[in-house]
Formats: sequence, C-alpha cells, structure tokens
Amino acid sequence: MSDTAIIGSIGASRKSIGIRAARHLELSFRTFTAGHGGEAAADYLRWVTGEAHPMGNVVVVSRADAARAALAAVETLARENLPSCVLCPDGVSPAAARALSAFGFADAGAIPAMAVDIGRLRATTLPAGYALVRAAEGRSGQAWADALAEGYGLPPGLARRFSPEELGADLAADARIQYFSIVRDGRAVATSMLFLADGLAGIYCVATRPAERGKGLGAHATAEALRIARTLGYGVGVLQSSTAGHSIYVGLGFADVGAVPMFVRMPK
Repeated sequence: MSDTAIIGSIGASRKSIGIRAARHLELSFRTFTAGHGGEAAADYLRWVTGEAHPMGNVVVVSRADAARAALAAVETLARENLPSCVLCPDGVSPAAARALSAFGFADAGAIPAMAVDIGRLRATTLPAGYALVRAAEGRSGQAWADALAEGYGLPPGLARRFSPEELGADLAADARIQYFSIVRDGRAVATSMLFLADGLAGIYCVATRPAERGKGLGAHATAEALRIARTLGYGVGVLQSSTAGHSIYVGLGFADVGAVPMFVRMPK
C-alpha cells in the first residue's frame, strides 16, 4: 500500500488534485519500468522498448522547468526512429514545445486527467455469465495481457510489459498494484489495473475486446477496482482518459481536473 497520506476527497485537495492526477501517470511509469528498462533521472524518465507503438518508447518530463535537461533524453529517443511519445504531466512551455517540434514530435493534444470521489461512483453491474477476477502470474496473467493487447490496440509484446507476467502479481488485499480481468466462459475479455500511489487510487490499462464492447465491461472494471480501493481507505480515484473512454468515465462520475500534454513522433 502507498505510504503517502491518503486523500479523503477531491474537496480536501481541491488546489492540488489536478496536478496530482496528471503526475500519477509519471508515478505509474516510474514504478512499472523500474528494473524493466526504465532510465530514471530527477528531471525525466526514459523507457525504450523498441515496440512499434508510441507508448512503448516514452520520455516523461517531470517538471515544466526541467525541459532543458529532459530534451537531451528526447533527442536520444528521436535518434532511435521508433514510434515514440513525450508526456508532460507538469505542463509544457512554448519554448519546450518548439524544441520538441524540432525533433519531429507533433503536438497530439492533452490527455485529460480525471478524478472522482469513489463513494460517489455510479453503480455498475455485469451481464449474466461475466465475472470480475484478480489476475496473477501464469495463465491468468497471459490472458490479461492478450485482452489488453486486443482491446487497446497494443503490440502483444508491449501489453505483456504492463502485465503480471512481466511485473509480477501480489495477490494481497492491499497490494500496491492489482490486476483485474472480466472473464466469460473462462476467457479474459476486459482488463483494468489498480495502482495505489501518492494517496490516490489510480486506474490504468482499461481495455475491452472489440467484440465485447457496449456491455459496460470497461465501466465495471474501472468502478469495481476503485470500490476495492475504498475498502482500503482510499477516497479519490484518478485516471488519464483516452478519447474513446472519456464519456464512459464522465458517466461514472469522473470530472476533468487536469491534463497531460502529449507529443508523438512516428518513423519517417
């Protein structure tokens, strides 16, 4: 469990919740990539997997005023000529944006950082025949990675890097990282991950196989993981939303509280 004081409500952290929700993404990358190829520095994190997807070759800039130091990491990333992205949870200055453009990174807009008081989440249910289960190493971890890859459109090798197969799985009730699958007929059809850090319950890796969409599976995998966090004392859930998922999260009760500027470079 996180050793940072738990935030009880959005209202109790009104002035800082936006930046904390955005920076939770950096905390997740630093945690997931530690010992798995991440190059962590005070001003940035660089993670290069060689996978053919921007989220597999990433620089996360830690502070807006640290752009100069981080640009050296970005230049190295650009030389790899792989699909890649730069994430700026603390915002980005016009000068840094111009420098990123010079390296071939296009402004891809900002990822909404969202938050919800967990006790106010809309109720969710699963259709008959579906169940939410914890995923672990071994067969269930591989099934989780397969569902994430298909549902989120990730290369299988990259999905595995976020999975219990790569990171391990602690099945304790208060584990800092918890993996969830929604299964039907023994097959994982949707995924989510709960990451407890900085006093917040973060949700990551929400994905649903295309053939199973429209049944509320992603909403349930999100909300139920947060309800589990609430039993551990967590009051606020955060995530960074994709375009496709934004309306679903709003429907659950999430609100936009911040943003993570993103720049993407594709090979020429």
